[in-house]
Amino acid sequence: MAQGATNASANRKPGIVPVLGGAPGDWLRFPNLVHAPSPFDRNALCQLKISHNDTRKAARAGRRQPAFDLWSMILGTPPPVPGVGARNDLIPGALISIAEAHACFRGIQRPLSEDNDGRDVIAYILRPRFFYEYDPNMVSVALKVPVPRDLVFVVYVRLTDGDGLAASGPIGIITHWGFVETDNAAPRLPVKYGSRYRTRLW
Repeated sequence: MAQGATNASANRKPGIVPVLGGAPGDWLRFPNLVHAPSPFDRNALCQLKISHNDTRKAARAGRRQPAFDLWSMILGTPPPVPGVGARNDLIPGALISIAEAHACFRGIQRPLSEDNDGRDVIAYILRPRFFYEYDPNMVSVALKVPVPRDLVFVVYVRLTDGDGLAASGPIGIITHWGFVETDNAAPRLPVKYGSRYRTRLW
């Protein structure tokens, strides 16, 4: 997951930590589907399922940032926690979602989940300018902050329709996501993208 962008959260001074709203709370009620550019045709949209289990487990273990990343960079909306508007509405800067991914790769050079060789894993590359960080505060626990310019955000999808020929329905499942350092020669792409992924689709 994110390193440089979220290190600040680990260094917060102790203080009053507001309880996140609800039980389990709207911020853990994720949509089941999201639209993204098709890995097989950048100009067409496809549906992707969102895997929730690991994100919910992380949140209940005290690691809330994966959920905030899902809301603010995959879904492109502020996390629905109390006071998020009151704390952040005057901070300029738009969010982006997976629909605005600018690059897409197929195949990662390591096993992932049920895919033993990573061939059916899609990596969507985004370059968000802002995201919501978990930041305990009396007003809200969500703070909109800039993304460091030396990071891109990568969303990993396990394909369930490997050729994209299904007439309808989701073609894959979003399994995990996180920040990756940029490549010096291609600052809109992850570092060592040529060896990190097998094939660039677009």
